[in-house]
Amino acid sequence: MDDIKNYISHSIELKQAIYNNNHLLLKIYQAGQLAISTLKRKGKIIIAGNGGSAADAMHMAAEFNVKFYSARQALAAVALGTNTCVLTAISNDFDYEYSFSRELEAIGCENDVLIAISTSGHSKNILSLIDSAKKKNIPIIFITSEMLGEMYLKKVDIPICVPSHDTPIIQESHLMIEHLICYEVEKEMQNYRLS
Repeated sequence: MDDIKNYISHSIELKQAIYNNNHLLLKIYQAGQLAISTLKRKGKIIIAGNGGSAADAMHMAAEFNVKFYSARQALAAVALGTNTCVLTAISNDFDYEYSFSRELEAIGCENDVLIAISTSGHSKNILSLIDSAKKKNIPIIFITSEMLGEMYLKKVDIPICVPSHDTPIIQESHLMIEHLICYEVEKEMQNYRLS
């Protein structure tokens, strides 16, 4: 029982640290505003992550496409890496490092926004994706952690760095942040009509 309570306590402590970090809260708010402005200019939200973060990417896309809390118009969002034919062809014909960047080259436009998710901030295919988005002038939100190196913090428009080195706890906080972005977007887009 103590192990279970300690794990929950650790998770609460990290969320409390985020709650008390006004700089980080501002970044989350700014991410929501960037997603809103993207949708209003007829762009789409492109999301990508590896492993558990790939599930987060699909989860977020579903929240935008379908609903978060409220029934409203569908919002344009897509998770990269969900077409296994594309994913395996890129990995085989090029390299797994380009599994997301190649797909972004095909479907990404300047009007879009990229939400890249990496617990460590070191996933090669996510870093390659960020480079590809920069070349296409696509704004980038990077949901990551304090394990991320400085170089890629400078390449993205909105870095959201969870203050932890504990992978599972970081991932739990990532989901909360992703839900907060969905919440902000849905509130704004609830009564906005996309023609």
